[in-house]
Amino acid sequence: MSTLAENAMKAGVNMELVMDDGKVQVALMLDRLKNAKVLPIRDDDILLCTYPKSGTHWTWEILNMIVAGKAEYAKHWQNSTWLEYRTKEELETLASPRILHTHLRPSQLPETVWYKGCKVVYVTRNPKDCVVSSYNQLSKQVWKDNPAGKASYTGTWDDFIEFFLKGCIPPVPYFEHAIEWTNISEAKKDFEICRVHYEDMKQDCVREIRRMADYLGRPLSDKTYYDISEACSLMNLKHANEKLKDQTYHFQWQDGASGYFRKGITGDWKNWFTVAQSERFDKVYKERLNETFPY
Repeated sequence: MSTLAENAMKAGVNMELVMDDGKVQVALMLDRLKNAKVLPIRDDDILLCTYPKSGTHWTWEILNMIVAGKAEYAKHWQNSTWLEYRTKEELETLASPRILHTHLRPSQLPETVWYKGCKVVYVTRNPKDCVVSSYNQLSKQVWKDNPAGKASYTGTWDDFIEFFLKGCIPPVPYFEHAIEWTNISEAKKDFEICRVHYEDMKQDCVREIRRMADYLGRPLSDKTYYDISEACSLMNLKHANEKLKDQTYHFQWQDGASGYFRKGITGDWKNWFTVAQSERFDKVYKERLNETFPY
């Protein structure tokens, strides 16, 4: 009988997937996940924790500007600080305070994150929009270590939704990720994290920037909050990432791909999901998270 990993690869996921502790994982990530668990953490590290396609680049740049105290883009791509992808040596070259980003679940993070009391910003987004954004990226993304030059996903949209619900879409199963982060306050008593919603940032970015700055203990002027919000608009951020930044850690893409930055809107899922797909998604969401789909 085929495993979920094998079924996903047969249906168009063009990465080697394996079953690890009952979950689908990208084979090349296994050693990296083990290494991430024991990476040295500094007292002043700031961790940006997200499920993929939840506004990671957006929030990472905002956090860098808050720390810098001005609306100035970080020199490097955010991938230079990707906790589970960078080596210990690469991360050690980063100046403090480091703003590390990760898609890992709390149980996969270095334990020192919790007892050192690092600042943790956790960003969520409507998962239906995450599905659409993931599909558009993975169906056009060509990984630099993919010798076949194929996109990461070449299957159908229908299958993509099903594999997402079953936890087969790399790099992390959605529901396991959401469950652990939802319950982190119970698992790590008295540890305060800053919870941010993508939709709230779209509604009032300045307000959310101010809230993150307060959490980090780095309050800024109202003008600076507005400047950061403007600098981190979709078009400005896309231009900065493609034209101004060091491209060392930039992944390769097929011609015509929008890369990490596509529409940057809320509710695009309505243009993709059928009524039946939406209802099935809502049903699985309620079964797995024990709550009604909130969006």
